[in-house]
Amino acid sequence: MVRFALAGFALLALAGAAGAEEDNGALLVDLFAKICAPKPARPSQVERIAAGLGFVSDGGPITAEMERGATIDLLYSAKLIRRGERLGSMTAYFAGPDDGPSVTCTVSAVGVSADALPGLIETSLKARERTDKPSNDDNHRLASWHVGAGSGDGLEMSVWRTSPHRASISINYYATKR
Repeated sequence: MVRFALAGFALLALAGAAGAEEDNGALLVDLFAKICAPKPARPSQVERIAAGLGFVSDGGPITAEMERGATIDLLYSAKLIRRGERLGSMTAYFAGPDDGPSVTCTVSAVGVSADALPGLIETSLKARERTDKPSNDDNHRLASWHVGAGSGDGLEMSVWRTSPHRASISINYYATKR
């Protein structure tokens, strides 16, 4: 709950600083915190959460048959459209044994400040030990963090400094049924 409040405060702070240009960094972090950070164990959980936040699936609905069997191999993708504009998208790829598939969950958005996003991630997602990564392009910023207790999970960020200022946050984890 505190994480969502911090994302809200960050949005207010950015709204004042951004002036005429809207910064969707706080929106990106908030969506990631709601969709990927809880580490959903099933594709249908991701679908339910994303749909509740306004995402529209790029394919058909996830069925119970898709989640049955000894292994899962499923990619869910959806887009977020507001006021007729595509603000972002998300993907979640589940692969491996039913009782603990590997999951890569990513949320993306446009209109994100490359300078503000790392601070939002650190504050709102309690990410620590940032490692800035080299990029082949000065307009592309890459970084990774640890989140969670102990060694935690790895969180990755990619953001472009040039228009349309695309950015994504991604986490890889092994899903466990709760």
